[in-house]
Amino acid sequence: MTLLTTMMERPLDAGYQEAADRRAAAGLPRATSTRTVLVVVLALLTGFLFAVASQSLRPKPTAAAAVKKELVTRIEALQQHGTQQEAKVASLGKQVRDYEALALQQSGGPDLTGTIKALEVQAGAVPLRGPGLTLTLDDAVSADADANAGNRPSSGFQEGRVASGDLQIIVNGLWGAGAEAISINGHRLSSTAAIRFAGQAIIVDFRPLARPYVITALGDPQGMQQLFEPSFAGLYLSQLTEEFKIRSILATSDSLTVPGDSAARLEVAEPIGSPIGSSAPSSPAVTGLKKGTGSPSSPSSPSSPSPTSTGRTPGGTSSPAPPTSQENPS
Repeated sequence: MTLLTTMMERPLDAGYQEAADRRAAAGLPRATSTRTVLVVVLALLTGFLFAVASQSLRPKPTAAAAVKKELVTRIEALQQHGTQQEAKVASLGKQVRDYEALALQQSGGPDLTGTIKALEVQAGAVPLRGPGLTLTLDDAVSADADANAGNRPSSGFQEGRVASGDLQIIVNGLWGAGAEAISINGHRLSSTAAIRFAGQAIIVDFRPLARPYVITALGDPQGMQQLFEPSFAGLYLSQLTEEFKIRSILATSDSLTVPGDSAARLEVAEPIGSPIGSSAPSSPAVTGLKKGTGSPSSPSSPSSPSPTSTGRTPGGTSSPAPPTSQENPS
């Protein structure tokens, strides 16, 4: 209590109290004012130093940063433009098919509408709907950039990241398990589709994919699951999950939809044999089918599209058959 009483009665230290008494005896204020010129100047100088230090610590914009920002803006604009053009192509394609069906009905000749629809289904040019399963793949929660991927065909990807080779093996496994139509993040896979990589990005037919990667496969859900899990692709997926912590979710559904491949179009075709009106030749009339800017590919049987892959294909791959249900593009 004595200490507290002393602090309340004499808050100043003895030395400060003596100095204050001397100033009071000399006729001066007991303490200097905070409004003196020196204090104001020192305050302004301190504030200026803080402002200069703060400004110097900010990262200065460089030419590389400006170029990167411009590239990001251009890429986003081009992606948006590409999405709009794809929607426009799908709409115009539906109009073309409607006109073709009307022309075939008015021609008075044999009804080829059913044949054309069946070939469009087999070529992957139209949307399809039916039962199937979805397999969602995503990177590990924490991907180690310095980790060694070992024998995994990672193509330079980090250990905990989904690589293009992983999607190739899994998609081929789904084809082999009886999938009738497959899409990845809304991109339809046909016999001429390709899964590749560019740096650390995965692309399908030159269109980049964003994680998570959702693989939609139409077909018998239970049958595909029973064949896929013990296959090479199913064991490979289990290894990715257990050793590299890549996340995967497999789910079945009674109603799934895969879009049509808007990039598939005829670019090289010529008539074969006799002109229209005579007996039709037994060989196909189309000599090439191209996608994008690639070279013409040799004609293949429309009932047996090959698995999607740019790398190795696991054994036992069977040819997918077209689903029985066709989605209305509108």
